[in-house]
Amino acid sequence: MSAATLRILGIDPGLRVTGFGIIEQSGQKLAYVASGCIRSGEGELPERLKVLLEGLQEVIAGYS
Repeated sequence: MSAATLRILGIDPGLRVTGFGIIEQSGQKLAYVASGCIRSGEGELPERLKVLLEGLQEVIAGYS
């Protein structure tokens, strides 16, 4: 990415399914980068939140 490029992460929060979308702005242009969802599955809330946190950390690391 050049100095004038900005990457934006949008998050659609949910406890079972959290969606995300990433776009890139370069000057006046916007470009799709990626989108998807992270599924926390079944279980107690703390475990599901941990799955969502780790999933978002992977997305951020992979697209930063």
